[in-house]
Amino acid sequence: MSTSLFSHFFERNDSNYVDYNRRLYSFLGFSCFGCIALSFFSYINYINNDKVIFLTVFVTLLIFLANLALFYLYKCLDLSCNVISLSIVIFCIVLVYQGGIDNTALYWTFPFPLVLFAMLGYLYGSITNGFVFVSLLLMLNNQEILIAHYSDSEVIRFLSSFFVVNILSFINEYFREHSHSAMTNINISKEQQANTDILTNLPNRRFIDAVFFPASKAKVPNRFPMVLIMADVDNFKSFNDHYGHHTGDRILQKLARTMEKSIRDEDIVSRVGGEEFLIIFSNTDYDTGMKIAEKIRCAVSEMKLKDENQELKITMSLGVTIAHTYSEIESKLKEADEKLYQAKNSGRNCIF
Repeated sequence: MSTSLFSHFFERNDSNYVDYNRRLYSFLGFSCFGCIALSFFSYINYINNDKVIFLTVFVTLLIFLANLALFYLYKCLDLSCNVISLSIVIFCIVLVYQGGIDNTALYWTFPFPLVLFAMLGYLYGSITNGFVFVSLLLMLNNQEILIAHYSDSEVIRFLSSFFVVNILSFINEYFREHSHSAMTNINISKEQQANTDILTNLPNRRFIDAVFFPASKAKVPNRFPMVLIMADVDNFKSFNDHYGHHTGDRILQKLARTMEKSIRDEDIVSRVGGEEFLIIFSNTDYDTGMKIAEKIRCAVSEMKLKDENQELKITMSLGVTIAHTYSEIESKLKEADEKLYQAKNSGRNCIF
């Protein structure tokens, strides 16, 4: 099994799930609060007979509501976050253009950078907020195109404050994302260590039972039919007793590297016991599995390993079965174990 394929099982699924929930709850929170606030201001502008501002706020409210309905139907968070971000950008520019209630539009724009960073992340949030800032800068320096009018001191103070809010929001989101990524890498590293045999650097039993087999329930990628091979080093105890545990460890390490070279990138060889290994060929028929098992047996028997100038003869016995569904795995593992002992009782260094 290649290192990249092994690492794939510990990629950021849990971490991505947590970050997805953060974005989801932020989106729902901003959307619901926005709908309440927009409804209130729609009502205020309606009774004040301010038709232009009323239409601006009311149309934005309809977009928010439609976006919530869109998310409810299709559950596409990225699309919904993009829609709400675009509506905020347009609303912000139109609001400053019109001036808002009593020419207070500038004051209502300050929350928007924080929302855009939360919806889009620091990269796309920076681009979007940069576009908004440049747009407002150009508008406020060419006020003849605006309905509203703002004093020079008001414009300078607003642009300075708005720029600071953008910078602080960027810093917060940038380091939040990087801290999240660093914590994710630490967790992935710990998961890999917990699921790796420290001696052979192969996947261990915990990985097989708690990670790989549960993952094989998924229809994509399809891992069935799945060839299961139980393999055991012949006379390993005698090597340990005669040459010492250090030599036994060297044998296991050499075996691990030899078996890894004999299998395909998508296959798995794991250490599940002292000298016992479980080899898994996903999406493989029985005949192909037997051929690869024979390749492994031959490679092991041809291994060169010396101890005190004496060449050691290492062999393995293997039991091969095939599971066609997830529900068969447990029974087929028992069958492979039984076949392994048949191979042991039939002279060793063979396959059953």
